[in-house]
Amino acid sequence: MGQFSMTFTSNTGLLVQYGDTKVLFDSLYGKSGHRFSPLPRFLEQEIMAGEGDFSHIDYLVFSHNHGDHFSADYLKTYLGQNMVKGIFLPEDLLLETELIEFLKTEKIPTMFFSKKPGLNRTVVLGKSFRLRAIPMCHQGEIYQDVPHFCFLVSCDGERFLLTADVDFAQEDFSAFSQTDLEGIFVNPLFFHSKEGQRVIRETLCPKEVFVYHIPFAAEDVLSMRKMVQRDCDKWDFCPATPLWEPMQQVRRTIDRG
Repeated sequence: MGQFSMTFTSNTGLLVQYGDTKVLFDSLYGKSGHRFSPLPRFLEQEIMAGEGDFSHIDYLVFSHNHGDHFSADYLKTYLGQNMVKGIFLPEDLLLETELIEFLKTEKIPTMFFSKKPGLNRTVVLGKSFRLRAIPMCHQGEIYQDVPHFCFLVSCDGERFLLTADVDFAQEDFSAFSQTDLEGIFVNPLFFHSKEGQRVIRETLCPKEVFVYHIPFAAEDVLSMRKMVQRDCDKWDFCPATPLWEPMQQVRRTIDRG
């Protein structure tokens, strides 16, 4: 038996732990440059200090270079206080010369995900813990040129798909039609859309849906939380869980068989 846990931080931020390996997704960003929920102050302090659940993080992973998912300044501050085994970044950050110079100077192992699918190999992060980056378009026409990645996380064969801000109406998910998905993570627009729901039902066919990137109550000016709750109440294909409170946790026991 193996213990798998996911701890929600904010937006598409997740701390994923399997066995002794901890991977932090999209959780180092600031309050400016976006209109989405910031990390709560207590959580930002805990992450930056490497305390509690966020002690001894092994890897940092970022889906794309937007202010509600990534901040170079926050990353550098974090790395000034914490050691990691490696960092995974979208390829456009290769143009951030100051950041690249910092990572080289600090000798921090860094891998850049490519928009060319064949260049992104499956990465072994820990015993029976695998990560594969899949380049897929960001939702919204103005963001089509932004390198954006979904992630297939595999722990002892149990697979979870993290879709971040994917353009669910444009992308072809048929490559996952033969993948046994324990769970998928989608944003509210993906889950609310008829097209998104069709993709979930007919192509992805997960055992469970997790909805993230939901505003916290203080930032929910468009009543997204009510919409998500209604969508979850009406959803009858598989269990659907909204992730909308900081430190909300999902735990599973994986039978290694």
